[in-house]
Amino acid sequence: MMKKILIVDDNENNRMLLRALLEDYAEDNGTDLSIHEAVNGLEASLVVQDEHFHLIFMDIMMPEMDGIEATKRIRAQDAKTMIVAVSAVDDGERQQQILRNGAEDYINKPINADIFLTRLGNYLSLIESRDTLTRKYNSSAANLFTQEIFSRKLLFYVEKDDELAEFWEYYLLNTSERSEKLIDAIRTVYALGSMGLRVGVKLQIIVEESMDTMFITLSGLDDVDDKIIKLVMAKNPTVTDYKMGDGKISIGVKRPNIEQAVLAHDAMVKVAPTVTAPAVAAYEAIEETTQVYNYMEPEDLMDLKEYVGKLNSLMMVVGGEIEHYEVDEISNSLQQISRIASGYTDSYSIGNALGTMGRIIAIHRDLFVNKATDIAPMCAAFGRDLSTWIRMIFIDGATRVNFMDDTIVANAELIGSILTMDDADHEHSAEDLDDIFDF
Repeated sequence: MMKKILIVDDNENNRMLLRALLEDYAEDNGTDLSIHEAVNGLEASLVVQDEHFHLIFMDIMMPEMDGIEATKRIRAQDAKTMIVAVSAVDDGERQQQILRNGAEDYINKPINADIFLTRLGNYLSLIESRDTLTRKYNSSAANLFTQEIFSRKLLFYVEKDDELAEFWEYYLLNTSERSEKLIDAIRTVYALGSMGLRVGVKLQIIVEESMDTMFITLSGLDDVDDKIIKLVMAKNPTVTDYKMGDGKISIGVKRPNIEQAVLAHDAMVKVAPTVTAPAVAAYEAIEETTQVYNYMEPEDLMDLKEYVGKLNSLMMVVGGEIEHYEVDEISNSLQQISRIASGYTDSYSIGNALGTMGRIIAIHRDLFVNKATDIAPMCAAFGRDLSTWIRMIFIDGATRVNFMDDTIVANAELIGSILTMDDADHEHSAEDLDDIFDF
């Protein structure tokens, strides 16, 4: 379906640049875009009276009518139009004003072409999703179970850990509808999403709901080996209702019966009449203090920093033409870090995991070289995680002494599992792989 886009800017060069970027995107992605222009906010507000635009790029500082007032007027006329502010104005108050008056995002000038094109893809996908939600039934459902579902759909763009955390918080912290099956499904999707981010893919999570079922679909897994996905699923045996295909996985979750939930709540109230104040939820945010931990001997800490720094540098070049001797250095660095960390109770789990990872890499040195391009993003992230661990625990301070243990251990095992997935006995090793996101 053709998308109509309006560029609003008093500077002709700026309009030409945006038009060129839009045309490049349309040509590269086979997208049908109809591009229009307006030289100020007044002209834009008059144009939208006669036709609907799917997306408007709005400058802020313009003669006759600025972008803030124009956005306010356009939003009053057309609630469905997506308005994105594009401005060089370095004024936080003006930025907040245009967002408060109906703009949905803000792009700074001078425009970074790569960032703009990435966001444009997200905008168009979101617009497409909104168009879908206007129908009672979705004729092109995202999930792999059915094409006829109730029209409610939520879409999460996931390109970094913070965005994945938003999905987690939305369903497990901010919603009143929680069940054991939903929690298990969210945990599983989080684990798969975390794994995908580690290998550098861009993901989407689409949640579609009927009256009795939720379908949670994670897409963008085309470059993730199905064997790895199956390993993660094997570690979550309670999630049995799922389907894989076309670079995505869909999980079906039966929604709890609302009437039963009300009866259960009433029963709890009757057996606990003395409760006079609501209990504090276990997931409620708690203000935590940080502290620097000094459990390691100064000489060991100095050696640890040196080996982690060396390992981090090596991990950053995995994606290039890595040599066998560099793989040996990676393995040796992991073994040395393991030797130091394993000597202390507070870092034993990390040390043990790194030792195992180092031995696996040494055994599968040739395979590590062959898979270097595929695992490069994961290795780079792993090296950064170790550097962050040292900085937070021993220098800046952390909320708890083991605050990164789960992440480091799980990702060490994940890298190891990629190298050993073709081993003869690997089909029986799923039970030995810890959850990607474990509590």
